[in-house]
Amino acid sequence: MVTDPELEKRMAQDDFAGLGQMVQSLMRLPQGLCKTRGNCCRVVTYKGSLGVEDIAELAQSDSEQSENARDFLTLFEPYAHQEDAREIAPLFVEQVRQTVPEEKQAEISFFRCRFLGDTGLCRIWEDRPTGCRMYPFPHEKTIYHPGCGFAKAGQENWEKIQTIVNFFERRQSELKAQSQQLHQ
Repeated sequence: MVTDPELEKRMAQDDFAGLGQMVQSLMRLPQGLCKTRGNCCRVVTYKGSLGVEDIAELAQSDSEQSENARDFLTLFEPYAHQEDAREIAPLFVEQVRQTVPEEKQAEISFFRCRFLGDTGLCRIWEDRPTGCRMYPFPHEKTIYHPGCGFAKAGQENWEKIQTIVNFFERRQSELKAQSQQLHQ
């Protein structure tokens, strides 16, 4: 568990608003950490392990995630085979494959950004979408490319976010129990 004096102070004070603001802040990683190698644009997955058919189905659904799936398919094109992605980012492909059971590994689709130039730089940098501007998002399932400048901060931020979520859940249970005792 990552210790953070500000986090501990806000939890001790039951500063729910301040903790909510901390979560918002922790979700944004400093862009200066990026090593601008383009690896995250060369070999990408959606939700870690979905296949292109699953993403297309999600994009057509009424799900909350349908807009994200449509945006993803607008920005990224699938590699024909996992081996094509493996040639570019073998360790990343293997890390992703290890997140699902062996019988599901062949169903994973890997993608590349449609706007990545031959030099590895973004061709639409000034007009890139919000998701690209904010990437990556700290999450327990985020898989960082080896050597990614965001990896350490992303993992630490996710631990802090989880600490806050666990605190909220614990306090909610405590407050609910207190409310029930008052009504008895």
